[in-house]
Amino acid sequence: MTLIGDRYQLGNSIGTGGMSDVYVATDTLLGREVAVKMLKIDMARDENFRERFRKEAQNSARLNHPNIVAVYDTGETIVEGISIPYIVMERIKGRDLRTIVREDGPLRPEEAAALLYPVTLALQASHDSGIIHRDVKPANIMITSTGEVKVMDFGIARALDDSTAAMTQTSAVIGTAQYLSPEQARGKTADNRSDLYALGCVMYEAVTGTPPFEGETPFAVAYQHVQEDPEPPSARIPDLTESEAVNVDAVILTAMAKHPADRYQTALEMADDLQRLERGAVTEAAHNHLSETDLADAPAPVPEESRYAQHRKETQKTKKGGENTGMKVLAILMAAVMLLGGGAFAFNKVRNDDEEEVAKDMVFVPKVVGKNRDEAVQELEKLGLQVTVNEAPHPEVPRGQVLSTNPTEGSQLQKGTNITLTVSSGREITDVPDLTDLSPQDAAAALEKVGLKLADDIKREHSDTVPVGVIMSQEPAAGSQLSKGSKVRVTVSDGREQIQVPSLEGMNAGQAESLLASLGLKATTVEVDSLKPKDEVLAVAGQGSEVDRGTTIELRVSNGMLMKMPKLVRQNWQQAEATLRSQGWTGSLKFGHPVDTPDLNDHDLIAGHRPPEGTEIRKDSDITVDIWKNPIREGVESVLPRP
Repeated sequence: MTLIGDRYQLGNSIGTGGMSDVYVATDTLLGREVAVKMLKIDMARDENFRERFRKEAQNSARLNHPNIVAVYDTGETIVEGISIPYIVMERIKGRDLRTIVREDGPLRPEEAAALLYPVTLALQASHDSGIIHRDVKPANIMITSTGEVKVMDFGIARALDDSTAAMTQTSAVIGTAQYLSPEQARGKTADNRSDLYALGCVMYEAVTGTPPFEGETPFAVAYQHVQEDPEPPSARIPDLTESEAVNVDAVILTAMAKHPADRYQTALEMADDLQRLERGAVTEAAHNHLSETDLADAPAPVPEESRYAQHRKETQKTKKGGENTGMKVLAILMAAVMLLGGGAFAFNKVRNDDEEEVAKDMVFVPKVVGKNRDEAVQELEKLGLQVTVNEAPHPEVPRGQVLSTNPTEGSQLQKGTNITLTVSSGREITDVPDLTDLSPQDAAAALEKVGLKLADDIKREHSDTVPVGVIMSQEPAAGSQLSKGSKVRVTVSDGREQIQVPSLEGMNAGQAESLLASLGLKATTVEVDSLKPKDEVLAVAGQGSEVDRGTTIELRVSNGMLMKMPKLVRQNWQQAEATLRSQGWTGSLKFGHPVDTPDLNDHDLIAGHRPPEGTEIRKDSDITVDIWKNPIREGVESVLPRP
């Protein structure tokens, strides 16, 4: 087996894509199972692909979130004389969302909302770190065997401040066709809302079983993303109430709005609506689409004109002769299609007669770095650009001052294009302290010292090791960085789970032990002399009481060693012994003393015994019998010859 990095023992291949192969591996230093992603040899010959692979490692390593696949290590190894970069990642065991939908069928809207909620948290963490995923799709959402949700594959992710990499330049659009945002299809800069559009497409497929747009070629699919409205998902979902239909349509179609300004503006906004959808509450998206009267009691809700519809009308008024310049740009961008690995594709610009018309709406990005946030936004909006503002901490730059723009100063953009400003949040980032082994009260005090807060929704779980009222885990983990004012969620121990001791009398001991084990309890047996059959449970210690999971319960069990003394009177010695043996008796029959009798027929028969008839005795105890003796027969027998 191959050893790379003098540490990772490669095993079998567990996945392959257009750019890379993934292997299960063992970290020989830490003794844990990991996944190793290696660039394919033919790709490694191209410096652009090697750089793209390194970018993936860098971007992934910047992210520390429980719903994002963790990156442990990276390096390069020599294969066939070629330096092959690799990434060592968390080993995930489970199924991706694409497989789940294909094998199990579409999810109910509330199920999809619950499953995708962690995805929005992962995307928010990514966006907060200045990284846009750009390839959100079902195959990149893993559900582990324990029910955890993990977002993976930041292979084409772009840092908000990265405008130099060849693979992310504005002349190319990278993504997967079925989940490609309209702005990506047009060759414009993607921002955090592009990921939310893709997530809307993912949710559409999760609840209907099919993507919102399908076509024979990537070009045809991308064209639909720009030009056509999807069929409401509720039309493809059976057995929805009218309110359920309005809710699921509102959430998905808001995320999939053609213009970024009409979508959820942050992943947390979408997360809040997913939580409302999961519990059946009216979503904010539904409020934006319906009047209060419609929401209250209308039998057939009539949507109001959406923000997107209004925006499109206003945009079309500015176009000469009602021409859709955006579609002309799309036609230019899509003239050449280059298929990449893993279903990704890129559309490159070509010359045609429409370039002159497009150039009329182009502007140059001015220098706004160092300016105040409001001043910069105002200047850019006057040029006809749409502005998204992200905050990032900086130890020296004052709060509210522009740190960077994406695209950068001097870039030529079409009016209406989104530009992202990264603005300093000052010294507002703080390290999350370790809250484990603290009470919630002490944790709140510890968080307050560093400018953080304890979340109100404290989760509680049973634990065999952590005492009651003590914090077991936290999110984010200790050592993570958060903006001051953020909340930290904790899970508090409820101690050992309490189990009611069941009634087991009359059961076989083996059955009773199995039942206790299934309840999380242990068993010990004490044998007791009893008339009951061997191994029958006679009593259970603490029956009906509540005990900690893992408690040992004492079972009093019959050893089957008792019997009732039968009547032996008027039986001879042999008959009496046979009677006793038939009841399992294993003791000795002993002669007591003779008893005179005038009756010749009673001679040598049992006159009495000890213990008496009906007494409970052990089966291994000795029994004493008294024998009748007739003097006449005794004398005759004494002179008879012995046989």
